[in-house]
Amino acid sequence: MSFPLVGNKRIKDSLLALISQNRLPHAIIIEGDLGTGKRTLARYIAKASVCDEEVRPCGLCRNCHLADIGSHPDIETLAPEEKKVSISKDQIDFLRTIAYHSAHTAKRRVFIIEQANTLNPVLQNKLLKVLEEPPSDVVFIFITPSAEALLETVVSRCLVLSLFTPTPEEATDYLVKAKGIEPSEAKALLAEEKNNIGKALQRLESKKESIGRAVAHDFLDAVERGSALDAMLSSVPLEGNRSETLKFAEELAEILMGKIKKSQNLPETAREYIRMYDALSELTPTLTTNINLSLFFTALSAKLSAVKNR
Repeated sequence: MSFPLVGNKRIKDSLLALISQNRLPHAIIIEGDLGTGKRTLARYIAKASVCDEEVRPCGLCRNCHLADIGSHPDIETLAPEEKKVSISKDQIDFLRTIAYHSAHTAKRRVFIIEQANTLNPVLQNKLLKVLEEPPSDVVFIFITPSAEALLETVVSRCLVLSLFTPTPEEATDYLVKAKGIEPSEAKALLAEEKNNIGKALQRLESKKESIGRAVAHDFLDAVERGSALDAMLSSVPLEGNRSETLKFAEELAEILMGKIKKSQNLPETAREYIRMYDALSELTPTLTTNINLSLFFTALSAKLSAVKNR
């Protein structure tokens, strides 16, 4: 299984060596800005810790599968509880108790402490006792924006991994390959977010979602005005993007279903929207084939317009 982070070559080389030599330390601090991949790296280390294969993490065994879906019994994540701003004393007491329990299915147990910077000094000192005499089969992973938020006595007993944003070239290459966007769009996104891939991905997802919603509404609005041409033109922002066109179809289906429910007291109007919904449902499965997207939107606008003009 490939290393999950872009850039950060020094950390990559160091961690892969430690994992292959079975020399992962019992406590690790991962620090870095939001969007640099702290949680991604923590999950990777956790998966490598519970994997039993020779090359770890293999990504294929049962332990890796359970880790991927967040259900591994030997990987415990602590974070502030709902509506709380910090990890509580009860949570730390719980961790200290179960840290000495034997692993369930793997050779190690992993405790990921998210937002470790919210731990007050008293709770950090409670954890210090476990870090000073750690169980041999336990790995603690602290996630924090900065190791400076933790006591020096805690930091001194941990391997500190400081994550940085990758180079513009590395980040652009990743977005182009992972998301299928044009290099120019990738560069523009990354320039806005100072090469922070996590933030660029969030912006990209937000941008696509808002475009999908807008296109679905604009498309149906044009159909209801009787303009198949305007409906076609409204789909231009989704040109060539099959995954986002699928989201468009899902959004349009929800809009039509909502209109059907609102028109229950107007039988003819309801029937019209039902016919539109059926036409959309008939065409949507073609998006999982190699149908040309322009052909899809042409057929859809023609069918919905025919229902409207019936």
